[in-house]
This record gives sequence, structure tokens and C-alpha cells, in this order.
Amino acid sequence: MQPKAGASVVIGGRNYEWRQVESTNDIIDLKVAKTPEEFSIAYAWAEIDMREKTKGLLGIGSDDAVKAWLNGKLIHENWVGRAPLPDDDVVPVELNKGKNQLLLKVQNMQGPWGFVCRLLGPESQAKKLIAASRNGDLDAAKYLLDRGLDVNSHSPAGLTAVQAAKLRGQKAMVEFLVSEGADAKASIPPPDKLVDALFNSLIKPESAGAAVAVAKDGKILFEKGYGLSDLEHGVPVQLETKFRIGSITKQFTAAAVLKLQEEGKLNVTDKLSKFIPDYPRGDEVTIHHLLTHTSGIHSYTSKPDFLETVTAPVKTEDHINSFKNDPYDFDPGKKWLYNNSGYFLLGYIIEKVSGESYGDFLRKKFFDPLGMKDTGVHSSTVALEHEALGYQFEDGRFKKALNWDMSRAGGAGALYSTVEDLHRWNEAVFGGKVLKESSLKAAFTPVKTEENKDDRSESGYGYGWAVSMSRGTQEISHGGGLH
Repeated sequence: MQPKAGASVVIGGRNYEWRQVESTNDIIDLKVAKTPEEFSIAYAWAEIDMREKTKGLLGIGSDDAVKAWLNGKLIHENWVGRAPLPDDDVVPVELNKGKNQLLLKVQNMQGPWGFVCRLLGPESQAKKLIAASRNGDLDAAKYLLDRGLDVNSHSPAGLTAVQAAKLRGQKAMVEFLVSEGADAKASIPPPDKLVDALFNSLIKPESAGAAVAVAKDGKILFEKGYGLSDLEHGVPVQLETKFRIGSITKQFTAAAVLKLQEEGKLNVTDKLSKFIPDYPRGDEVTIHHLLTHTSGIHSYTSKPDFLETVTAPVKTEDHINSFKNDPYDFDPGKKWLYNNSGYFLLGYIIEKVSGESYGDFLRKKFFDPLGMKDTGVHSSTVALEHEALGYQFEDGRFKKALNWDMSRAGGAGALYSTVEDLHRWNEAVFGGKVLKESSLKAAFTPVKTEENKDDRSESGYGYGWAVSMSRGTQEISHGGGLH
């Protein structure tokens, strides 16, 4: 019989009360439902009315353990500690014509909890199989195919699992899928269609958005804006939308230091004490250490009270004073640890050596000569045209995110830019228009420390860029993120 909200029931000698729960997305948040949290149990009931008898696949995600019954028969159980992600478990089901009763039991360990349960449509099934194939997870792919997924199912863009495996170079996965009946000769959808479908699946028209540019050999192959840059006013993201780029700033800071070295105004072997005489242990720290995150100086963004102050403007010297007496994490040069303090100090050194503000130096040396008219240092006192605002997704909706005052980021992350300006920068860097070949070689050489000096890996961190290997090809990159 159908449970009614407020009705109580005794299960296993314990009394439970049925409550109706609404969700703003796929996942039912049981904390929001005001149920107890730690070491608790919840039962969830649903009635499914089918026009005809149907076989299908049920996608279940839970935090933490879960059991499921369909029409009184146990069809699934998984005793596990995890977050409630959609479709973690795929369960074959046979639904009768008419009404079908589905009962879930979710058991929490500690902290927030919830669950998600839904019938997988063709697109969801394809997405699961493509994800497993792209990652080369043979066990997951076999699990899904054993449960009835179509090996030739495809994404909205027309991509199949075997094609996804080919694109990622997963040779063993390709062989396995072909042995399971995958069509290896089907044409792969055009790249622009795949990129467009990816971002359309991630970003809805009314959501906080993104701008995308893809280029090869200096030519832009694809560029487009998705979603909104200002939700309150419904402003769409466009190619001229300016985003704060966070730690992508670090490569500009590193390039500025190397430019000053080329001009004979400093050297990466210079000591920090040369620029800040009273900096603790400053005679042990070099510019090289700061550039490579090997100084041992404690990163100010890791301090417990950082987020309490990040929205307020600060003078450069005052900000340095706020962290310069913190204990070192390790001796300079001993090991690598990502460090925003080091790059904030580099921004200050650029100003001291050049006699100009950090922003003015970058503008005169890089932005103006390269035609980067939409790039600069973000300031809370200057209104930017076409600026993307920051949002966080909470309780099923977008809210304004914590808004840093970028004086707190400096040379570690204070720049804003557009995808087209970043393309101009990228082309100039790798085209030899920014730095000399010797400077670029130093920037793209992974640092060696006392801990990894015998490591022959070609991956690591250079000066403002990360270096890695991807399927035999060198990859040079850097990410950036803010609230």
C-alpha cells in the first residue's frame, strides 16, 4: 500500500515516519530533509506506473550503503562508503505492466547523506559506457555490458564507446569492445560537434557559463560562449567576456621575471634578501626557488584565517608582512610544494626592480605589443566591461561566490583575460615573441629538488608552467581557479 506523509511504520523493531521530500536536482539530500545524520537509516518508496512490461536499467547512487527491492524482491545491495553520485550502481530490472513498487534502504555512516535512483535512458547508458571506455576501465566496461548496455550506444553528439577509447589511445579497451560487437568502422563525429555537445551537456543556457577556444598551429578551429556571465541580468558569455584567470597568472609573472633577467636587471640565482633584506632566511631562498615552488615558504592561502580576509583590499607590503614570519614548511630546495606566497613575492620583486607597478610592467612589455587589449590586473575599484561574475552552486541554485579582492592575489593570480587574448599569448610565447629560446627552455624544465634529484621523469613544474607527458607527447600547461 502507498505510504502517506506523516504515517509511521515499525521496521525491525524501530519506528519510522514517512516524509515527502522534494529535490532540486537528481540527488535527494537527506540532510535537507531534516533526517538524523550519523549512523542513520532511511527508507525511500516510489511507485512506477508502466504502460507495458519493460526491461531496463536502474541507476543508483548512495551515501553510504544501499539495498533495493522491486515488487517485494531484493534486487540490489551494496555495502560501501561513498558520496551519492548518479548511476554508481547499474541494476537490471524488469518492470511489470501497471504499478510497480520500488523500496530503497539507505544507511549512512557519518556526515551529510543522500541518494539518487533513476531509470537510465539511452543517453545515460551511453555516457556510462563511454566514461569507462575513455578511462580504460575494462572491469567497469564489462560490468556495464553484462548488464545489458548496448555496446554501440552513442552520445547526443554521436560518439560511441569504442570511438572514445580510440581518441584516448586505450588500445586494450578498443580490442575488448570490438570483441563485444562494437562497430570499429563507424565515422567519428567532427571535433567541433564533440566539443559543442560536451559543453552543452555541462552548461545550461540559464547557468553560470564558460568561454571556449580551441586552436591548432595558430589557427582557431572552434570558439564559442556558453551560459551566462551575469545571472542576475541574463548576460550571456561571449568571446569577449573577461574572466579572472587565477593561477594562469603565474606564467605571466614568470615571463616577467625572465624578461628582467634577459635585460640584466636580476638573475634567478639572486637571493630573496637582496630585495627584502629583513625577510627571515631570505639569504637561503633564491628567485629560482620562488618560481618553482621549492622555497619552503608557507603559502598564505593555506592559512586558516585566509578566507576571512580575502574580500578586503590590502597593500602589497602589508600582505607580505602577514606571512613572512610564518615557519617554513621545509628547507629551501628540499622538495616541491605549490606555493602562492612565492609568486606574490615575485610580483613585488618585479615592481621593485622595474620601478613600475606589476600591471604596468606587464602591459608595456607584453599586453600592448601583443594586442592583448582585454587582459590586465583585476581591481575592485575599476568596473570592467563584459566581466564574468563568480557563482557557486548550493542547495540546487546558483549564488554569488566569495569575491576575492585581487590585491590578495598579486603575482600569484590577479589577472583577468579572455580566451582570445590567451590564444594570442600562447602563440606569442611558443612563437618566440615573448622570451628568448634559453629562457623558454629554463621555464619548461621540471625542477629537481633534494628529494627528487635522481628522478628521471620528464614531468614536473618549471617556471610558471607545468610539464607532463601525454601518450608520448610533451604537454605544457597551467590551470587557475578562484571561488
